[in-house]
Amino acid sequence: MYLGVDGFINGWCCSSFNEEMIISIKPAVETIFIDDKFVRILIDIPIGLSSIKFKRKIDYDLRKLLPKGRKNSVFNAPSRISVYSKNYHEAKMNELCTNGKSISIQSWNISNKIKEVDEFLCLNPKFLNLVHESHPELCFYYLNQKTPLSCNKKTNEGIKERIEILNRYYNNSHEVLYESFNKYKKHGLKKDDIADAMALSISAKNWVNNGKRTIEHHPKIDEKGIPIGIYF
Repeated sequence: MYLGVDGFINGWCCSSFNEEMIISIKPAVETIFIDDKFVRILIDIPIGLSSIKFKRKIDYDLRKLLPKGRKNSVFNAPSRISVYSKNYHEAKMNELCTNGKSISIQSWNISNKIKEVDEFLCLNPKFLNLVHESHPELCFYYLNQKTPLSCNKKTNEGIKERIEILNRYYNNSHEVLYESFNKYKKHGLKKDDIADAMALSISAKNWVNNGKRTIEHHPKIDEKGIPIGIYF
């Protein structure tokens, strides 16, 4: 079984995929990763963070691979000390000390999820070879044979475009997305969250056959020994 995970406002959207695709939502990462049936997990969250002695540079390489118009979907991941800060003001000060620039509000708004994954991996190193960072926009770009997508994923046209791509890899993608949306929308789950998780799960399953596509980072691990690499 292969898993794609995308964060949303009230938890994590999970797409498990092998012969069938099943969408579920989980409140916390430990409730996702404890399942031992997964072969590979791709998650849309930065894994491997900067510190005073270590600089994460992979976000620049990710941005280069994306087509024009999609590059702004990538932000520079905050440093570990910023993620663990008590508030946005403290995070900005910590980021200035670590990376010489402030942290964006977009980065701060998901810092709790970055911290959640970082804490789990630091405490559970056996999962380091199972859970990998990925990026849905990059996955969709390659699932679409490196043809740029035309529409924003927040629009009906954007969802339709993405479903058409997903259907090439799983015929019932339309039904899965809309049935899951109707089931979980009361929890705050959006259609684009589901589409992103589905793309991640397809990419996880096809990763070996696609040539083990990975954006590599040098050095390969951060200060805590967490590997850095973006799978797609």
